[in-house]
Amino acid sequence: MLLKTLVENTSISSSFQHKHGICFYIEVENHKILFDLGPNDLFIENAKKMNVDLKQIDTVIISHGHVDHAGALQSFLKINHQAKIYVRENAFEEHFNKFLGIQKNIGIEPKLKNHPQIILTQQQTIINDNMILFSNIKTKELLPQANLSLYKKENNQFVLDDFTHEQSLIIKEGKKRILISGCSHAGIINIKNAAENLIGEKLTHVIGGFHLYNPVSHRYEKQEFINQLANQLKQQPIQYYTCHCTGQKAFNILKNHLQQQIHYLSTGSILEL
Repeated sequence: MLLKTLVENTSISSSFQHKHGICFYIEVENHKILFDLGPNDLFIENAKKMNVDLKQIDTVIISHGHVDHAGALQSFLKINHQAKIYVRENAFEEHFNKFLGIQKNIGIEPKLKNHPQIILTQQQTIINDNMILFSNIKTKELLPQANLSLYKKENNQFVLDDFTHEQSLIIKEGKKRILISGCSHAGIINIKNAAENLIGEKLTHVIGGFHLYNPVSHRYEKQEFINQLANQLKQQPIQYYTCHCTGQKAFNILKNHLQQQIHYLSTGSILEL
């Protein structure tokens, strides 16, 4: 599997602009995939620099209904007219970030829900024998406190987001079992365990943000929480590749525990598994 990071909060050099968000280009046998699109057109610029032809993309996964992951959806649809775009059925509902008593809409354009390239996914969607999407995580272990600032609208009322609009991807390739998550709002431990229960096998790689940093309040999860998470993650010989909402400070703490088990993906990075 080949993975190129087209958008992330940081970059490997000044040759690449960066932005708060995620867009991964993933190449597996018979498929060229974008996992999330980032907030704006930056993915287009960086795709050119990294020799990714966006017209050749056949599959797009939107991890959840927040603008930093799917704000560029309309821009992608202007470029590519054949890719299947997998989005949770409720990802187009209104979503908000609340800070200092003010709600800011961070949702994605609801009108795009009816676009013919959009495929609305359920709690489990099998793309093919080697790719599975899943959501609606039931367990609640080590949930990020940053979730408490995120809301949705229900019956014209603001209620805490339950993140049923969040989905993750499992890729099977040879002996590798790879989990790819966007922000892991449901908790990376819970998502990891759900993935392993779903396929009946242990994961070999986990890729994505772990939501240990709130970009609005600029606050990290408590160090005790991050230490507990690190102790859980290192129970298995999984290789972790994280980014985005994990945050640099939290990554450094995780790195201290996990050493060569964990790595950071910045804009412009290339990963071959």
